[in-house]
Amino acid sequence: MNLFLKLKTVFFRNFWLISVLFFILLRVPSLYEPNWYGDEGIYLVLGQAIRKGLLLYRDIHDNKPPLLYYAAALSQNVFGFRLLLSLLMIPTIYFFYRLIKQLVQNENIVKLSTFLFLIITSVPTFEGNIANAEVFMLLPTILGVYLVLKPRSGFDFLTAGLLLGIALIIKIPVFIEIAFLIFWLISSSLDLLPKINFSPQKFIQSLHYSSLLILGFVTPIIILGVYYYLGGAFPEYLNASLLQNFSYLSSWTTGTHSGSATQGGILIRGILLLIAWLVLFFLNRYRLIENKLYFTSLWLAATLFGSTLSTRPYPHYLIQILPPLVILFAFFLTSPIKQKLLPVFFFLFTLFIFKKYDFYSYPVIKYYQNFYSFIFKQKDQTAYNQSFSPGVNQDLEIANYLKDKVSPGDRIFVWGDHPFIYVLTDTLPTGRFTVAYHVVDFNGYFETLDSLKIYTPSYILYYPMANRPFPELDDFIRRYYFLDHQFGQINLYRLR
Repeated sequence: MNLFLKLKTVFFRNFWLISVLFFILLRVPSLYEPNWYGDEGIYLVLGQAIRKGLLLYRDIHDNKPPLLYYAAALSQNVFGFRLLLSLLMIPTIYFFYRLIKQLVQNENIVKLSTFLFLIITSVPTFEGNIANAEVFMLLPTILGVYLVLKPRSGFDFLTAGLLLGIALIIKIPVFIEIAFLIFWLISSSLDLLPKINFSPQKFIQSLHYSSLLILGFVTPIIILGVYYYLGGAFPEYLNASLLQNFSYLSSWTTGTHSGSATQGGILIRGILLLIAWLVLFFLNRYRLIENKLYFTSLWLAATLFGSTLSTRPYPHYLIQILPPLVILFAFFLTSPIKQKLLPVFFFLFTLFIFKKYDFYSYPVIKYYQNFYSFIFKQKDQTAYNQSFSPGVNQDLEIANYLKDKVSPGDRIFVWGDHPFIYVLTDTLPTGRFTVAYHVVDFNGYFETLDSLKIYTPSYILYYPMANRPFPELDDFIRRYYFLDHQFGQINLYRLR
């Protein structure tokens, strides 16, 4: 017991120093990972295309808003991408600490919760160590929510909206957090006790603050819209970064990208979210839950909806729920027994969501054991690469072979889901699509074939995929290419 008390004292007295040490210890391994995570490869290919003068969406395609690709353009490789993410996580953790201090009065619990947030967002369990949009959007989201909780000023709300707009041009699901803040502002202006009391002044003020939030929120979207309009790519920008996401949201459940936002159970979940918000509103107005717990519960309900928009089981989707979930944990530790019931309900409901949608996760201890065995020379580079994906070393072999045959900026074509080939060889895709599954998902067969005819790449790398037939590509290769080299079952064709 005495040892525990001593450790507790040391931890709280040296909280920031210990936090920095843990941050470095947990984050450094992510900087040494090989090129293995497919989405990072796609982001880096698009970033490479931006650096070489291509215009997003018109010349090179992915179905996310643009800011992540500009971050990838700045980063240039996996190391740079992960380093940028790590640097941005430093202010993210600090402002999370400032945010939770606005909601929880116990300083030790605030520090403990901040430390918990640091760990969960750094370890690989939910891919917090990988440069995904959900991790990048934490900083502007937390900052935006923090400003809304500060003493009221119009500038705070406008800035908060702008920050959340920046988060939106990283990843679409943050729109639900704007909806939550507007609901909270308007609902907080309505009183039910001691009797129904409608104050026009408070209500108009909440509408004013909400309008400032919305104005700030749409500003980055409008600025980008003007930019792509001037570049002659506004329809492509609107479709790829916004409208196409509606069909993407339902594609996991419906098995097609021709769906809409009303399919796949999204509409039902939206109705359930609104009901949950209304229940929380009445619980708060009848003094069954206090205001700060009300705010956090509304936020968590919103992020649970956002993380299940597409019903895909990718663990990085759960990053969005971590700020309100950790704050709710702090409430659980500090609240009286009656106030603990709601946090317990949300913890159990979050667990239910995790199981229902079968979210997977990555092992933590094995990940760090693997890294330190590599650092201390117990495992060589080849074995270390292989531990992430069997295809990493083969991609390196193919890239090294191609480097001597192509020049930087050349166009090649990879029929497969290996975008890192473009990154490692400093080349560009022949058409707008960087991976085969994009060609399949977005029915881009004819567009891809047209691009092959226009650019006629000097090399085509062909990964065998029996479940993705592309007979027109096969015929094109037979007419104009010969087999240059084989890497196992992978064929490299060269232009005749």
